[in-house]
Amino acid sequence: MSLHIPFTGLYVPKSSAKMPRYLLLSAIIVTVALLNPRALIAQSTLEEMVFSMLEEVSTERLTEHVQQLEFAGGTRSRITFTPGKDSAAVYIRQVFDAMPGLTSVEIDTFFIPGAAPPFNTHPQVNIVATIEGAVFPDEYYVIGSHYDATSDRDPGWNNGTNWQTIQAPGANDNGSGVAALLEMARIMSDPDSPFRPDYTIKFVAFGAEERLPAPLGTGNHFGSIHMARQARANNNLIRGMVSVDMIGFNERYEYTAIVKVNNATATASAALGARYVEANQNFFTRLIMNGFPFANGVYSDHQSFADEGYPSILIIENAAPWNTNTYYTANPYYHKVTDTADRMNFELVRRVTQLNIAALAWNTGSVTHIGDEPLAGLPEDTHLLQNYPNPFNPSTTIPFQLQQTSVIKLEVFDALGRRVALLADGVWPEGAHEVRFQAGELPGGVYISRLMVDEHAQHTQTMLLVK
Repeated sequence: MSLHIPFTGLYVPKSSAKMPRYLLLSAIIVTVALLNPRALIAQSTLEEMVFSMLEEVSTERLTEHVQQLEFAGGTRSRITFTPGKDSAAVYIRQVFDAMPGLTSVEIDTFFIPGAAPPFNTHPQVNIVATIEGAVFPDEYYVIGSHYDATSDRDPGWNNGTNWQTIQAPGANDNGSGVAALLEMARIMSDPDSPFRPDYTIKFVAFGAEERLPAPLGTGNHFGSIHMARQARANNNLIRGMVSVDMIGFNERYEYTAIVKVNNATATASAALGARYVEANQNFFTRLIMNGFPFANGVYSDHQSFADEGYPSILIIENAAPWNTNTYYTANPYYHKVTDTADRMNFELVRRVTQLNIAALAWNTGSVTHIGDEPLAGLPEDTHLLQNYPNPFNPSTTIPFQLQQTSVIKLEVFDALGRRVALLADGVWPEGAHEVRFQAGELPGGVYISRLMVDEHAQHTQTMLLVK
């Protein structure tokens, strides 16, 4: 497969020895098709663990999940209130239940009061699988994919009057997102893996995302609205929400898009999206992606969380799938009876699944040794924490914690991998520390802080300077 490079004006440094090796995409991308990128980069333990998890993503498992959902209940339809949709919920619950490393699997029940009787009393469900965070268990990320489907753009839809009989296989929309969700949960919860998230992660299969057929009522996004409003009512600390929706159609390119909501959360959501762009570069998932500050749109479950004030983004095959751009042709099967697995690009689904694992693990995770001895060469309880405020202008505070007295280097790089600040360099004592980063002379954009401890690349964080 050819390597598509969606960047122009790449910065290639004259000397790369002092730059973060995993940020040297500009210098490496011309050789990545011929060489193993892992041989080019000296990985820290966390980096190695992320790469190891990415190798576990199985195209066969993704395909199997999509096919199971396409034929859920034997009806080839997952329209809300149909037996196929209910069968899909049972299947998803069973798959989650088979993952021993999950902290819990729960059914979150809700109703659609505006639906026509008797459907207004028919319970709907979100299926919620949780990995509890090892450091900040009360703060969490939501990764969601809706499991219902529709054919409301099909010529045979008839305004939904035949909603009980028309096929709505929904292989791509959104069997692809649910398949990715299940594969992410399987790999990231593996009890035999030393990876542990610092923050709690909730993998959520949302019900009733698609718009109701006209005979049943109006509205959409019911499952995510229910969960987001509950979270806000309980003052839950959601650090970010990612909706993975419709990620598998593209006949020409491995392209995916990031979408945010243009409201009060837009800046924080763009910062969340920037972490995904960074993960794509650092871990060679080789996706073509749209850029900062990203597209705006409200056509998925991310809207529900953005409306409640939480940073939220949508990962989707194009913004929007009914449009065409350089790397994407408008999906002719979108919301139609022809949305079947044989029309999907499962290599694209695999890479988007890897992207989500990389972004989640690298930005929220740590390595916990499953034996009795600590990992050699890496101090326990050493963390580079998220800067605050973030986004910021013109300055921000970067906190970090050292388990023991260490030789450290705290640096800031721009999105092209050029160092713009050296904030600490030398011996620092154990304990909690904070360093102020003044960026008044720098242009707005994405910056990356990196903490080196005793010459080990310990952690990075993405920062967003807004001007």
